[in-house]
Amino acid sequence: MKWSSFLFSFAVIAIGCAPESGVLVESDEDPVAPDFAPPITRIAFGSCAFQWVEQPIFRAVVAAEPDLYLSLGDAIYGDFDGETTFDVTPESLREEWQELADNPDWQHLTANVPVMAVWDNHDYGKAEGGAEFELKAQAQEIFLDFFGEPADSERRLSKGVYQAETFGPPGRAVQIILLDTRFFKGPFVLADRPEGAGGSLGKFAPNEDPDVTLLGSAQWAWLEEQLRQPADIRFIASSTQIVPDQKGMDEWGNYPLERQKLLELIETTGAEGVVFLTGNVHFSELSATDDGPYRLFDFTSSGLTHVNEEYPQAANAYRVAGPVVEINFGLVEIDWEATPSPRIILQIIDVEGGVQLEYEVRLNELREQ
Repeated sequence: MKWSSFLFSFAVIAIGCAPESGVLVESDEDPVAPDFAPPITRIAFGSCAFQWVEQPIFRAVVAAEPDLYLSLGDAIYGDFDGETTFDVTPESLREEWQELADNPDWQHLTANVPVMAVWDNHDYGKAEGGAEFELKAQAQEIFLDFFGEPADSERRLSKGVYQAETFGPPGRAVQIILLDTRFFKGPFVLADRPEGAGGSLGKFAPNEDPDVTLLGSAQWAWLEEQLRQPADIRFIASSTQIVPDQKGMDEWGNYPLERQKLLELIETTGAEGVVFLTGNVHFSELSATDDGPYRLFDFTSSGLTHVNEEYPQAANAYRVAGPVVEINFGLVEIDWEATPSPRIILQIIDVEGGVQLEYEVRLNELREQ
C-alpha cells in the first residue's frame, strides 16, 4: 500500500473520515495507533476559501498527492457573504459549514487526503474575534463536529482547538503542531498613525500589556510539553503570520511579548527542526528571522479561492521569497535521503499545479549551531 493510502486509512480510523461524502464525521471507535514505518514526505496546506464558490485548488492539492492536508483557517467565511460582515448564530454557522460540506471540490479533497485543521477568525465566527466572542464554545463544538473529532477526545474536553500529532519512525519523525490563535486571544490595540505609515496596511498596533495573551496559559503549557517531545522536523502551524510583524494586520506582531515568548520557548526546550506554516493574508510569501536559536522560517500560503493585490505591498523586512499573488496552496516536501542532511523543499503551487515559489532548507540548518 502506498504511504498516502496508508495514512488515509489511518485517518479514517482515527478521526472518522467519510470518503463517500467528503465530510469528516464523528466516530466512537478508539483511535488505532499504526506502526509508522514509512516516513511522511509531503504535506499540503492552505487558508482562506469562500465556501460558496468553486474550489478547483483542491483538485490541484489532490493531484500533488500529499500525505496530509493542513487547513490553517478561514475554511469558511461564516460571518461574511462576500460584501457584508454580520453576526453569526450557532444555526447560521452550521449552515455555512454545511455549504462547504456540499462543495464537490472539498469532497474531492477529503475523499483522497486526510485533513488536520485549525481555525482563523471567519471560521471561528467573528471577524478579528478573540476571547471575547460569546459563541466560542458553540463554535468549537461545530468546528469539531465538522472535522469528525471523536466524542471523547482531548480536543472535545479542553477549551480551544489546538492539536498535535507526530508521524513517522524515530530519525524521520514529523511533528505537526496546530495553534489556536482565536479562543484565548486578548484585545487588539488600534494604531494611532496615518494609514500606510511605516509600510503598514493594517489598523493595529503592538499590544505590550504583559497580562494580555494570544495563546492562553493552558495552551502555552501544552505547547511547551509538545516541543519537548522527540521529533526530527516540527511544523508549527498558525492561522496568522508569526515572523512578519510590520503589517499591522491580524498577526503575532500585534502581541510582541507572545511572539518573543514563542521564539524563546523553541530555544529553552531545545526543539530542533522547527518551521512555521501560516496563512491569513491573501497572498503567499516566505519570511525568516534570526532572532531564535537558529534561523526560523515562516512559510505563508493564502488564499485558496481569492487574493488581495494590495496586501503584499505592506512592509516585511523578513521576506526572503515571494510574494505570490494568485490562488495557491503550500506544499512541503521532505527528501529524507538527501546528503549530507535531509532537504525540506517549500513550494507555492497554483491552481494549474505550477510551482510559483520554491525554496530549500537543509534540516541541519534548523538547529542551534
